[in-house]
Amino acid sequence: MIKDERIEQARNKIWAEMMQILYFIAVLSFVVKILFLQQSLQDCTLEYVILILTPIYQMIRARQMGVVLNVVAKPNPKRLVASLVGGMVAVGICFAMQTETKQLAEIFTMLGTFVVVFLVVQFGMYRMGKRRQEKLEKEYDDEE
Repeated sequence: MIKDERIEQARNKIWAEMMQILYFIAVLSFVVKILFLQQSLQDCTLEYVILILTPIYQMIRARQMGVVLNVVAKPNPKRLVASLVGGMVAVGICFAMQTETKQLAEIFTMLGTFVVVFLVVQFGMYRMGKRRQEKLEKEYDDEE
C-alpha cells in the first residue's frame, strides 16, 4: 500500500477535528452536569480527566516532536477584551449561583482575581509560545 503525504495529512486533519469535537462534547457535558443538573465534581470525573489531561498530553507530545501547535500571533485587543468580558460574565454567574448570600464585594473580588489571573496567563502563554517558536526557527535555520 502506497502512503501518499496528502492522504496522511487528510487523515491527520480528520483525527484532529474529531479530537476537537470530543473535547467540546466533554466541556458541554461538564457544564450541563455542574450548572443545570447540580451534580458534584465526583459525578464529572471522566469529563474532568479529559479536560485536564488532553491539553497536557498535547503539550508534552508537541514538545517531544519539536513542533509548535499554535502559531503565535500578535494579541488581538478585540478578541482579548471579548474573551475577558465573556469570562467575567461566566465566572460571575457561576460564583453568584453557588450561594445566594454572596455580597457584592465578594463577587467583585472574585472578578478582579479572575481578570488578573486571565491577563497573566494570556501574557505568559504568549511569551512562552513566542520564545519557543523563535528557538525552533533558530534550530531549523541552523540545520540548513
